[in-house]
Amino acid sequence: MLPGKTARFEDYMACAGPYCQLWRTGAGVLVIAASYIGGGLLIGYVAVKIAESIQLGAGYAMVFELATGSSKRAVLIALFSAVMMLPGLWLALKFLHHRSLRHVIAPTGRVHWRNYMRAVLFVVVFALVTSLPVLLNAGITQQLSLGEWLPWLAPALLLLFLQTATEELVFRGYLMQQLAARFHSRWVWWVLPALLFGALHYNPSIYGENAWLVVASAVLTGLILGDITARIGDLSIALGLHFANNLVVALLLGVPGQLSSLSLYLQKLDVRDTDAMRYEILLSGGFMLAAYAVYLFVMRARR
Repeated sequence: MLPGKTARFEDYMACAGPYCQLWRTGAGVLVIAASYIGGGLLIGYVAVKIAESIQLGAGYAMVFELATGSSKRAVLIALFSAVMMLPGLWLALKFLHHRSLRHVIAPTGRVHWRNYMRAVLFVVVFALVTSLPVLLNAGITQQLSLGEWLPWLAPALLLLFLQTATEELVFRGYLMQQLAARFHSRWVWWVLPALLFGALHYNPSIYGENAWLVVASAVLTGLILGDITARIGDLSIALGLHFANNLVVALLLGVPGQLSSLSLYLQKLDVRDTDAMRYEILLSGGFMLAAYAVYLFVMRARR
């Protein structure tokens, strides 16, 4: 069953109602995009300048690292760059929609931390269970020793929390609220944010011809997170699921490619191999849909 405007979701999107004109939302998206692009360029420029000031020629190496995500510091910078959407979101909400950032989280303005932690635990356990075939078949390699990995853990966790929270506030929060307040059709307020979320993951320099497969996987994730938000009426579960997913991929068991330099273990997978990536994405997509079907069944049984 596709998501509709439940009573909880009506409450969630109500605060967007007074200023839901399409021109305001369009302008808000432009402000957020400008903040993201401008902030990312500024962070990259500062990082290159600092590297060059420390050692002559290191700036060129930093440019390559940032373009490919091929170092630990480049991963942290990439995560921080995503957070640069947040100032734009705050500006759009304050000056275009005249409402508070905290009401993008929930009608109460607060995260339901119990639901958040349940979502984190669910994803971590689910990831461990579904990774067992890879682990048993020795389909992984240890990329970092604990001594190399642990010093980076605290800043990575903080930036992962901020990065995933920012993306949820923008795509499942701001965009879904504004579009749902203006349009009745779920194909606008549910599907469009998921498509934009997927487009954010398009990176042919890393994935080659498989870049669209990665986009498709991200769109499916966006649809599931959007459906959860519509049914629950706040971002708490989506925030937890997104954080835990990125935690597993970026810090525990990653796939070679973008944002994998901090992963403790890596899967033996060529991200430019179309057949291997198609199999991997179909398998992970099937697991996601199966897990979500169980979630819907449990939620229905609890009513």
